[in-house]
Amino acid sequence: MNICGISNNDYNVSMQGARWDAIKRTAQKIYDKIPEYTQKESKNQLKNWEKANYIFSSPVWNKVIIGGTGAITQPAIDYYNHRVDKETRTVSRNRSLAKIVAGTLVGIFVVRGPVYKLVEKMTDLEGKSKYSKALIPQKWVQDLCKDSANIKNYRCGLAMTLALGAMCFTNILLDAPLTNIFTNYLNKKAGIKEPSKEMKEVQNG
Repeated sequence: MNICGISNNDYNVSMQGARWDAIKRTAQKIYDKIPEYTQKESKNQLKNWEKANYIFSSPVWNKVIIGGTGAITQPAIDYYNHRVDKETRTVSRNRSLAKIVAGTLVGIFVVRGPVYKLVEKMTDLEGKSKYSKALIPQKWVQDLCKDSANIKNYRCGLAMTLALGAMCFTNILLDAPLTNIFTNYLNKKAGIKEPSKEMKEVQNG
């Protein structure tokens, strides 16, 4: 319908715009009512924030946190899935736990740990060897020297990127075989000697 040259579509668009403007004005009024507060930070607080930032961004600690969280939650979720029988739940739990343990161990000791050490040696701002700054673009050297947190963040980001590339290979070469070994061990401990065809499908993921 077109009344006075204004179609229904034009009317709907204008109404939506008016509502959005009203929402923004209301949000702004609420925001303006919030009292301003500035928190004083001591040197110890800043150091603690730096430590926390390093732990969460470090490739090794990041894998520890992810692996630990997964080991606590995922096997429990699989085991208490009552839509399947107990044997299936047990095999599924063992498979999940084995996969997490294998991935965490390989990630820490084979991929992320060694990669971070390599990156650390090749981003040494005070190093004298020809490879000590090989992974630092020359235009970034001055900026990274200004604050120790800069070089730490750069190392963590670069190591994480390289580790993700390496994991494309280690997932097949190491994670999968170790997962099968750990799963078979846990199944044996649980008294599951010869899984049925259905159990093998669950075990193989």
